[in-house]
Amino acid sequence: MIIAIDGLSTNGKSTLAKMISKKLNFKNFNTGAIYRCIALEIINKNLDISNMENTLNKLKKIDINFDSDKVLLNGKDVRDEIRTEEVSIKANNWATLKEIKQLVKKIQLDFLEKYDTVIEGRDIATRIAPNAEIKFYLYSDFETRVERAWKKNEKIDIEEIRHNLEVIDYIDINGGNFVKPENAIEIDTTNKSIEEVFDIMMESLQNLNIKKG
Repeated sequence: MIIAIDGLSTNGKSTLAKMISKKLNFKNFNTGAIYRCIALEIINKNLDISNMENTLNKLKKIDINFDSDKVLLNGKDVRDEIRTEEVSIKANNWATLKEIKQLVKKIQLDFLEKYDTVIEGRDIATRIAPNAEIKFYLYSDFETRVERAWKKNEKIDIEEIRHNLEVIDYIDINGGNFVKPENAIEIDTTNKSIEEVFDIMMESLQNLNIKKG
């Protein structure tokens, strides 16, 4: 069983995927964290992304896994390290590269074959799990997303947050990282709390008779 959660950044996909996977006893797979872990590994190892053959060779043995709230990169919890602005921007830039996409897709498909999974990302329901039994598409207005991002780190000027989000959206939309899924349950999260969106999603799952794994 696969539940796919799609939408642009800062719409609560990761948080909601964790909440639903915990409620249903499914595995949670955070696609954004995979791209971020790869970006962090490239940064930490000072790899030359322009030399893709060497970079991919160095990434062959990368080990990325999830344990509750932990994001494990080669056995180390990096959930905070992958949320820096540097990693965020580079992860989005490098996510447009076909070789990185192929690497991430392989990691995703291997995971989906093994577990009942809640998987989220910007292209999950279109490219990775088009046959997912349930697809959600979350969206909200841009300024709401800016405010949410700023509340996560109020030390950063909100104008910088706004600019960074504009850059990320441009890369996602024009670089092909994001494709709006068809036949998905669409939820406008603009004026809703995470708990309210969670309740809507769980009601949809219950109506479709989706049970605990």
